[in-house]
Amino acid sequence: MKPPRRTSSATHKLSQRWLLLLLVLHTAVSHAEVQFEAVPGVDIKAGVRAGFAAVTMLNANLGLGQVDFLTRERHGDPSWAEIDIQPYLGFTSRDGWYGDVSVVGAQTFFDGDAAAFTRAGDGGVDIETALLGWRSDLASNDAEQLVIDLSLGRQTLDIGDGFLIDDGNFDLRHDGGVWLVPRQAFQRSLVARLDYRQWHSDLFFLEADPDSDEPALAGGNFEFQLTRGGHAGLLYLHILDTDTPRLFGVREGMNVLSARINDVRLEALPQLGWWGEATRQFGDGRFGRIDASAWYAEAVYHFEHLPWQPRLSYRYAWFSGDAHPHDHTRRDFDPLFYGFDKRSWGTWFQGEVTGGWLLFNNNQRNHLVHLATNPRADVTVGLIGGRFSLVENNYRGVPVSNRHFGDELNLYTDWTISKYVLLSAAYGVMFPGEAAVQGVGDDETFHLFEMGLYFTF
Repeated sequence: MKPPRRTSSATHKLSQRWLLLLLVLHTAVSHAEVQFEAVPGVDIKAGVRAGFAAVTMLNANLGLGQVDFLTRERHGDPSWAEIDIQPYLGFTSRDGWYGDVSVVGAQTFFDGDAAAFTRAGDGGVDIETALLGWRSDLASNDAEQLVIDLSLGRQTLDIGDGFLIDDGNFDLRHDGGVWLVPRQAFQRSLVARLDYRQWHSDLFFLEADPDSDEPALAGGNFEFQLTRGGHAGLLYLHILDTDTPRLFGVREGMNVLSARINDVRLEALPQLGWWGEATRQFGDGRFGRIDASAWYAEAVYHFEHLPWQPRLSYRYAWFSGDAHPHDHTRRDFDPLFYGFDKRSWGTWFQGEVTGGWLLFNNNQRNHLVHLATNPRADVTVGLIGGRFSLVENNYRGVPVSNRHFGDELNLYTDWTISKYVLLSAAYGVMFPGEAAVQGVGDDETFHLFEMGLYFTF
């Protein structure tokens, strides 16, 4: 049964309450983050992060409007707003102990998003991080020593540029704020980090939230920092257990082996950075076999001596699909816990329309061209063009006769208004190909307008 929506009057009262709170926080920006020493040898840090987003769509889902991902109910083109706030408190002691606790509240207003991941009135308050750790070098500046960092609790972990592990919470339905993604911590974790000269490693146990079928996984990440910047890395993980698959398919028993390079520069051409990752997923579990893979290669050229310092990149990305989606072997790539555009717009949400609402890093091949500039030190402007195709002739199990899914353009800007305030805005337009028309069921051009305002103090 579909949960009831809040009445418009209730939503209006919630809107007033949250907007008033945001206004109060905005007036407090001048106070910034507070740091003090309450106990000798212990430094305390406290602050607040907050965000506001507004999104509107024209011809959402290629003309179908809002389509509930669970019930398949359809409504008109959605427009919605989100707000989140996250106060935090942390400490660091001179004998190596540290800790952090934060609480996150988020709310979705008006129509909810295009897939009804969150709807009008969805939202709540939860603990985001609650961790305790010890780091061996907090009392030393010796860069040659082995540094050991142990932490446990609710915390974030990001590996590489977020291709596989970055966000441990799906921000679904009752959470609110699916666009702002304020919740990112894994609900249970134990992480050991080791650093020695150019070597870094993470050994981890993680458990993601129930909206991701509550997978528990263990593994290790190993990196070598290169002399001219960037790193080469190797990741292995095994998914120990999951709930019965609901949204993400077969995961239990999955082994993941992944090799990557991030921003590797060659001495002969230091302006050119190379990125890439190749991943293999395999194994057997309670719910079936797994046999999937993905890879990407990207080159980024930095025109450092030109006005506005433009950066131009090209990426080819390939994610396996499943030609036989109803047998007992999963062949479509599982994107796991990829991050919210850690490097820049379009990092792993590839296309604000396509990557946000239609294709989710499986059964697709992409060509992406990205141009970014800085007309001022506090402003970034970028343009992204993408061409998307399916690997197998089906879209979420719906057979299609043509693999061209669509083409997309994104125009975005980031303006750092002050040290405490960031404004981001983007326009995206997706022109559907025949695969999208057949798979989704309509053929209109999909337009998206979005804005985010972020406070950190």
